[in-house]
Amino acid sequence: MTLHSMLKSKVLTWRRNNYQPAFPTISEILEFNLNPETGNLRFLRKAQFEALETYWYLRLVEGTPHIFNLYKRLYDDPAELFRALNISISQEDLIKIMSKGGIDSIFEKIKKDNDFVKEYRLEALRETLSLHYPSYILALAMGAGKTILIGTIIATEFAMAIEYPENTNFVKNALVFAPGKTILGALKELSDIPYERILPPRLYKEFITSVKFTYTRDGEKDIPIIRESSFN
Repeated sequence: MTLHSMLKSKVLTWRRNNYQPAFPTISEILEFNLNPETGNLRFLRKAQFEALETYWYLRLVEGTPHIFNLYKRLYDDPAELFRALNISISQEDLIKIMSKGGIDSIFEKIKKDNDFVKEYRLEALRETLSLHYPSYILALAMGAGKTILIGTIIATEFAMAIEYPENTNFVKNALVFAPGKTILGALKELSDIPYERILPPRLYKEFITSVKFTYTRDGEKDIPIIRESSFN
């Protein structure tokens, strides 16, 4: 089973359990997005909402794990783990390497042996293994509303940071990159998103009075914000 299929199943179970165990406020936010009378989404599209659920499942239930640790957690069987990570090496090399240190010796070799990585085309996996922090990519189809999803993630993170000020794990500033001026124009829609349809009223009030939207201009080499401030 693919990683996204396993995650989808786990997120569905999490939803059926009313998003518990987790911070009560995230349950309040996610349930607010569903109309209790019709069961339809209040504003977000189905793909956007499922991406948001998956994001917060990874953050709160799985604990924002390094992507490699997430794979190891979900795939107990080494053969399944190798298939999921697209590791396909000869049986001879597999036995030879694992005889020296088990499954971990395979991953150590990927990290350190350039010739081995080149032979089996494992450059992308090496990059993933070498990162010292969690790095996720949430991919949506063209036209599915990625800009709205970005804004929604920022709004819910900021709302959680405001709600739980003693918890340092929630995002208090967000930097969004655009690959070109055309996309930069689209990102300006972030300030026009109807956040009152995403956040419950009490959380929306705190969020909208705290958030500050700043867009870079041509020629600027810095971002004009107050240093050490939050919710930019």
